[in-house]
Amino acid sequence: MKPKLFIMCGLSGSGKSSIAKDLAVKYHAEIVSSDAIREELFGSCQNQSDNEKVFNIFNMRIRESLNKNKNVIADATNITIKSRRAIVEYVRKLDVEKICYIVPKKYKDCVKDNKNREHTVPEYVLEKQLRRFQIPFKEEGFSEIVIHDMGYTYAEKILPNAVTISMTGFDQKNPHHNMYLEDHCDFTYNKFSDLAHPYDVYKSGFLLGAKIHDFGKLCTQTIDENGIAHYFGHENVGSYCVLTTLYNPFEEYNTDVFLLDCCFLINYHMMPFNWSTEKTKNKWKNIFGEEKYNMLLKFHECDKARCE
Repeated sequence: MKPKLFIMCGLSGSGKSSIAKDLAVKYHAEIVSSDAIREELFGSCQNQSDNEKVFNIFNMRIRESLNKNKNVIADATNITIKSRRAIVEYVRKLDVEKICYIVPKKYKDCVKDNKNREHTVPEYVLEKQLRRFQIPFKEEGFSEIVIHDMGYTYAEKILPNAVTISMTGFDQKNPHHNMYLEDHCDFTYNKFSDLAHPYDVYKSGFLLGAKIHDFGKLCTQTIDENGIAHYFGHENVGSYCVLTTLYNPFEEYNTDVFLLDCCFLINYHMMPFNWSTEKTKNKWKNIFGEEKYNMLLKFHECDKARCE
């Protein structure tokens, strides 16, 4: 039987370390923790002075334990493609089952619970994590992606139509956007869904993502000295908000795969704006896989259309 590697993914204060302990009991797994390594090296888990050394040891210990046929849990935030790929690449030659385990605690709850931790993280660090969050996807090398059930009730979640309503009348205050936010999302969605008809080229999760792709702008707007709005990290924030709060009332769509596809489009829809060379395009095609790469390019054309 192949050893399992669980790569935890969650913000600080999300409770991922506690969940990792439960998984360790269930799967008789060894936990390799970046915080524990910092404590061991520097006497404090908050010491960030030599992260390169910390993660070299982190990755080495993961590989050593897997080589001994042990199940392993990689306990770190792992909120970016780069951080997860570093682990996956380090164990690439090993025949192991790689599982990404997402802990989707609402941001406000992470902030609240962080204050009650033994080792708190400054709130600006949490906000930085939120704005850097990148949803995991199977093409990173995972055999499975699990979204942990946080136990949120129906009343604590939001329906897709409530997301679209929340964008109604929102002035984007930017010369590149002459529509209200909901109108822009509708316009882009309609062009994108026309491409899918009648062959269902794109999964319904991607289509919902198109419908609400700029949702994160609602909570990331900043105004410069010229009165122009900017939305740094809105795609990351929007993806995380949808991941942690969306409830789909249609049972056939209320699945992890649907939610991951929806968040994928939201999270990565801005990337093609920076794909200016063939080298860059090929790099991301290799990372995302052909289906997701082509989907993002098609969506990008629809998203740009309102600017022309």
